[in-house]
Amino acid sequence: SNQNNIVRISDFLIFLIATFVLLPPPIPVSSSYSEYEGKINNHLQEGNNALGVGDLQTAIRNYEACLTLDPNQRYCNINFASVLVDLNESEQDESRKHKRMERAISLLRHVLRSHPKDGDAAFNLALLLQDYSRSEEVTREAATLYQIAVEETDKDSGEDDRWDALANMAAAKQELGEFLGPYGARRSYERAIVLLEAMVEEYKGHIDQLTNDADSFEREYDDESSKETQMQITSINAYLSKLYYGYGTIMSELSPSDCLSLMTEESLLMDTKDGTDQAQAKMVCESNAVNALRMAAHLDENNVVAMHMLAAMTGGVGDDGEYRGKERASNEFVSALFDDFADTFDEKLGALGYKVPQLVGAAAYNLLQMSEIDTLFQSALDAGCGTGLAGRFLRPLVRGPLVGVDLSKKMLELAAECTLTEGCGLKVGDTAESKELEEDERSHTPLYDSLVSLDLETASLNELIPGNSITGFDLIVAADVLVYFGDIMKLLVNFSKLSDGSEENKSFLIFSCERIEEEKAPVGWKLQSSGRYAHSKSYVTKVASEAGYVLIGYDQIVPRMEKGEDVEGHLFIFAIGGNTEEDDYVEVVETIMEEL
Repeated sequence: SNQNNIVRISDFLIFLIATFVLLPPPIPVSSSYSEYEGKINNHLQEGNNALGVGDLQTAIRNYEACLTLDPNQRYCNINFASVLVDLNESEQDESRKHKRMERAISLLRHVLRSHPKDGDAAFNLALLLQDYSRSEEVTREAATLYQIAVEETDKDSGEDDRWDALANMAAAKQELGEFLGPYGARRSYERAIVLLEAMVEEYKGHIDQLTNDADSFEREYDDESSKETQMQITSINAYLSKLYYGYGTIMSELSPSDCLSLMTEESLLMDTKDGTDQAQAKMVCESNAVNALRMAAHLDENNVVAMHMLAAMTGGVGDDGEYRGKERASNEFVSALFDDFADTFDEKLGALGYKVPQLVGAAAYNLLQMSEIDTLFQSALDAGCGTGLAGRFLRPLVRGPLVGVDLSKKMLELAAECTLTEGCGLKVGDTAESKELEEDERSHTPLYDSLVSLDLETASLNELIPGNSITGFDLIVAADVLVYFGDIMKLLVNFSKLSDGSEENKSFLIFSCERIEEEKAPVGWKLQSSGRYAHSKSYVTKVASEAGYVLIGYDQIVPRMEKGEDVEGHLFIFAIGGNTEEDDYVEVVETIMEEL
């Protein structure tokens, strides 16, 4: 069989394992078969044989011949779809890939119309749909299809459980918020974990047999077989790490009432007898969440997301009671998180009422209204630009270069597609001015003059603007970026170096962060259980002052909703250089964006 493993880590885990369906055994041709049926079966077997040795073109010819004779032949449809997917792996022409994908989806839907409970067709279709789109509608359909595959396996006691379908169903249902029940995300993760752990034990037993069996001294030790088996164990452990991470995040997110309901459900991984009331049940959930994240980190040292979230849930305190929390999220964590979040970033944040890009744009606009020098910024840096949500509000305010920087290359790819009329959370026709904007020459060019992947603490002006065509940026904005930094001193010092602030010229810095009271964060910042850092106002202003900035604007804001509640945040406006005085206060208000 052929395997294509696709992993996406975002606020929730999406874990896709694409496999060929199990091909049916050869169907013996008997005297009761008609010549017509014999031809169909022959094409099916010839196609399967070709597929087995990787001869895709021969497989296609036979499956097409099979379907010419019988368009409803189930296995010819299913396996033909698999061949089309395999062909796309080496295809460079996007148009051809798209056509093959659509045909493969059509073939599988055709099977399910005749055989609505075909687990193989349902599983493969779910994979293709999620590869095609990450919308909520597609995720919901995929979850239903994965459940069909699991339910059909459950009915056949003689067939091994499908850990791949269970894992994918768990991830999809987690994204939909369907945690509980016999086919909910929590139970599905548990079943998949138990099955994979059994596979690991089986492989370990094979290695033990190779090394410790009584007959091992009488035969040549197969070192190559042992290495291959160990590689299989390492690969499975990487899958297990992702499953434990998904399971742990579910357990941490369950409400006290849901945790109490969970205590009455069968569990394969935890002891529920202590969850006698909501408070106790919540403690059981949180304890199991931490244990699951520890397992995820232990099983795969490259699972940086699990490691970061473990630190967030434990406050950075290890088993020995020592604090090991980090002063910022690692580049690897941020890159992994947002690379895998990129495709649905705008949609997810839109659903959470995300306001920071508009607030940053409004603050920048207000600065221009105050300016006695110019009506536009000469240059601007969108630090941590992501998919370009803030860029849509900044571009009309900047005469010269607008530069975006981010660690996530997939986010930057999406930002590169943005114009004033499309992308960055905006679709054509979303605004009343769309027709007018379409006539604006700028709307046909990218929002950003340059997009680069760099660490904000060390990025230099020459890396951001090769050739140093400017002496620094008039404006630097960081929309929801400081939530991945605890200690912000290095960051703000570097921002001051990138700014065009001097005795003659004033430069501005606008950023948001999550808010925490001083008594809850003695050092001025804290890594929260959400995995994001929060900062106190006094800490931010103190560090900014040490970096050379003067506070000229501040407001408490609600950057977005989370679990139905307001997230507490604040927006800062600083200036550096020129004749900046602390009483040059800018009142931060939400400006009607049509004015921009």
